[in-house]
Amino acid sequence: MTTTLVPGAVTGVVDADGTPISFEDSRDPGDGRTPIVLVHGTGGSPATHFGYIYPLLATRGRVIAITLADPVGRGAHDLQISDFVDQVAGVMTHALNGERAALVGYSLGAVVTAVVAAKHPDLIHSLTLVCGWAQTDTQQVLRNEVWRGLRVSGADLIKEFSVYSAFGGPFLAARTRDEIQPVIDGVVITPFTDAQMELNRRIDIRDELSRIHAPTVIVGCTYDQMVPVRHQKYLFGAIDNARYTEISSGHAVVFERPAELLRVIEQFTTAPGRYPAGAVIPELKP
Repeated sequence: MTTTLVPGAVTGVVDADGTPISFEDSRDPGDGRTPIVLVHGTGGSPATHFGYIYPLLATRGRVIAITLADPVGRGAHDLQISDFVDQVAGVMTHALNGERAALVGYSLGAVVTAVVAAKHPDLIHSLTLVCGWAQTDTQQVLRNEVWRGLRVSGADLIKEFSVYSAFGGPFLAARTRDEIQPVIDGVVITPFTDAQMELNRRIDIRDELSRIHAPTVIVGCTYDQMVPVRHQKYLFGAIDNARYTEISSGHAVVFERPAELLRVIEQFTTAPGRYPAGAVIPELKP
């Protein structure tokens, strides 16, 4: 029996060019609001990146969480954003039966969902991009190279480096090493993670941004070392129907500040027109 994140949810599988893509669908329409589709980031899953947010969103309406998959027959250097775009669009087309959704992407998932919105506007009611970026820059490549060097060496230090990079300085400084150790021990790196990290080095979706017209909110994180807020501010300027808000967190906002992120998602997906395009939304506290 498959374990789901919320009671009553169902799991499904969609074929994307020969690759099975699994998803969890809470099904319950709740108060009738627009369905929400969640797309996780590098090395993550619905359980790890949305384990807190998904169940709470599902108390109010229908939520679908997609698990990105390694395309069948592809090598690490062959993975493309288009592979994930096809996976997300395939699940949405299958599960929503023509209904538009509020699409939410986190980290690499934000890159993917931005392209989905550009290529499949008929599927999108609104777009939430959390810690996303348009083009990988030198700072990101250097961090990626350090990560890759540690990965090749087989050193356990890669777990410490991953946690150091993902969490904000204030969050880590407020905790002892013993308190952080379970987080370090919980880092899992697979060959699919390697493929996603290789893809992260090659991101450039700038040409797609002008084709995004759905109401969009860009969420930056003040202490993000992996995708600094300059990247989200670029997205804010490049997408014509965008708003911007910032959370006092590192890149791992889904762990550090999930309640604040939840509130941003809920308020925007419920009423995307509440703030006009070009607005800077004050930080929302739970």
